Amino acid sequence: MAYENWIGHALIAIISLSLVVYVVTTGAMLRGRIKRSSGNIFKLHKKYGIYFGSFILGSFIYGLWIRLQHGESILLSVHGRLGLVILLIVALQVIPGLTLKNRATYRGLHKIMGYALAPILIIDASWGLYNGVIAGTKNLVLFHSISGGLAALFLTWIILEIRYPTQRSLSRARVASYVTVFLVTAGCWIAGGYNYLTSYGFQVKPLILEGPYPWVHEIVMELKEHIFVFLPIIALALSVTLSTLDGDIFLDDTKSRRALTMIAYLALFMVLLMFLMGAVISNAGQTGAEALK
Repeated sequence: MAYENWIGHALIAIISLSLVVYVVTTGAMLRGRIKRSSGNIFKLHKKYGIYFGSFILGSFIYGLWIRLQHGESILLSVHGRLGLVILLIVALQVIPGLTLKNRATYRGLHKIMGYALAPILIIDASWGLYNGVIAGTKNLVLFHSISGGLAALFLTWIILEIRYPTQRSLSRARVASYVTVFLVTAGCWIAGGYNYLTSYGFQVKPLILEGPYPWVHEIVMELKEHIFVFLPIIALALSVTLSTLDGDIFLDDTKSRRALTMIAYLALFMVLLMFLMGAVISNAGQTGAEALK
């Protein structure tokens, strides 16, 4: 099913991802995985966990309402089933935290579900967004989209490890950088490049140029092509730097960490910008196809 308003779906995805990143970050601070910031971290973790749970419940009800308007069950789509899984995980996260006095009994499960929630949410958001901007999801485009979303998640992880360092932060940042390089290279570069050469130029590009928004190809796609070239290089440079950096320098040299943070922020910005531009391009292709019918 193609959603009538993909922008609304994108906004829901952005808000939910922002909330889950904040909740996971404060949870990691509570467990000592990253350095604590100022303030009552437990109170913030609890409060934003409730906000996140409420938002997920509301978005699930909204999605259910949309599906029912089309006479379809929410469980018929992968996007809907993932949404139900996310809702159940959130319920298992929030409700015991509010009701149990001895949280130590389920702390391990709480941590596992919390860390699993972010990638599942990204996969679900990518799936739903691309169902919303093209009529029927192409597997290669979907893989391209999910890879970009997961790369953004791992870059966020790197940024948090650098900004709030502990003794093991550098080793975790290195692992996250290796995964980022793989996702950017395989998903964004190889899959995206293959789709551009085999599908976009022959099928989507003519529809955009003949449709009401030809500037999408002339401006947005041109910009995406340039970012496409440099993104894997920046991700690789970040990974190599983290791999060769001495642990003591990482912990003690604020200037080095600041420089690494700026590189990671740049890579994250480029990934998110490519994700947004991909949605705009796909939507322009669909609009062009409808205009030519």
